[in-house]
Amino acid sequence: MKKNYWHSPKVFFIVLNIFLVSFSPVASADNGEATKPIVENTGYTFPAEWEKQSAVWLAWEWNEFGESTTDEQHKVTAQIIQALHSHNVKVELILQTGGDSKEEVLHFLSAYNVDPKKINFREYKKPYLFMRDMGPLFLKNSEGKGMIADFSWNMYGIWDRDRAKSIGDVDKAMAQELNIPLLSSDFVAEGGGIEVNGEGVMMTYEDMALQRNPGKSLEEIEKEYLRLYGQKKIIWLKQSPLSDKLTPDGSPIFENFFGNGANGHVDEVARFVDPHTVLVAQISEEARNSNKLEKEDYKRIEEVVETLKRATDVNGKPFKIIRVPSPDLKLVWNEHIVQEEDIYPQFGFKPGDKVYQIPAVSYLNFLISNGVVISAKYWEPGKPEQLKQLDAQSKAILQSAFPGREIVQINPIEINWWGGGIHCITQQQPVYIP
Repeated sequence: MKKNYWHSPKVFFIVLNIFLVSFSPVASADNGEATKPIVENTGYTFPAEWEKQSAVWLAWEWNEFGESTTDEQHKVTAQIIQALHSHNVKVELILQTGGDSKEEVLHFLSAYNVDPKKINFREYKKPYLFMRDMGPLFLKNSEGKGMIADFSWNMYGIWDRDRAKSIGDVDKAMAQELNIPLLSSDFVAEGGGIEVNGEGVMMTYEDMALQRNPGKSLEEIEKEYLRLYGQKKIIWLKQSPLSDKLTPDGSPIFENFFGNGANGHVDEVARFVDPHTVLVAQISEEARNSNKLEKEDYKRIEEVVETLKRATDVNGKPFKIIRVPSPDLKLVWNEHIVQEEDIYPQFGFKPGDKVYQIPAVSYLNFLISNGVVISAKYWEPGKPEQLKQLDAQSKAILQSAFPGREIVQINPIEINWWGGGIHCITQQQPVYIP
């Protein structure tokens, strides 16, 4: 079934209230790494995702305009909970005040063999689906005590902070419920935009950091990111893929391609799987030769690879890089012939023109939890066999990277159309001492 790009909450937010930010690029070190890693040490750090977890957080979202997420999106959430429960992982599920009740949610989940005793329901006025981005980011110190890192939030750089506050304050509300301290910042970042290796290294996109924090220098951003996450050095990646862009006015991300991404989230492209190994997306020769968007994204991702080849850990040792195939966009995009009544003519397109709507598909937007890795698959009956092959290849790579964990694949396409994936709508909570 064709998906309507304009039904995405991110696009609703854009179209109803355009807020364009500007920024001035600042040069970084040639090798893409932080040049001044010594920052204030709080004693707390963001643990690697493969460390022991006490729970995983998700949201049962209703958006700002009173429209609930659909049953198709709820099915993705339900399958994630099912996979977590099969490995005895508890779930913290945030409902919207005045939205679906606990009983209604449990009725929906009953078809997925979940254990109600392993779900702790919480409530917030405006829970947002992408819990990794503005939800609680849990830190931990050497004594096992917990804290929450509280970045500012501006809806991927397209809202003013006052408007974004009601959504972005969910981490503050949950910190109060948990009686856990906050480490706050005036700087903007999202959980999906930062990766850590568990031994003092974080990686993120330079263009994302500057776009989120207009008027701030890269050196200032670097210092604050390291402070909040308790890390020692940053690997700065230059340019995020065009397919992950989100334009402030809903205009094309590139020529006649419309996207609905997160404006530079590294968890779509590169992931640490242990302190010394990074998985990086790879666009096939066939895909990059079939359309201009993937041709440009290929260049940007290969630049990421070159940066990572030059990068080292805190002990000066290089990383091992393993490539993971990317889903071919032409196998999942929506091709649309422009009609006079469409919204597309305002962007210069004429009736009869072709435009393409791009979902945020990736095999790297997986969740690591206790005993399990939950990842994407895109093939289903009626889809090209090529997708089935790509699904199998990605699963084999993940199984090799996580030999002690079950690899569970689910189809997140309904979330991808909203601009994220499995990793984006979840947030792990490490084991800590209350």
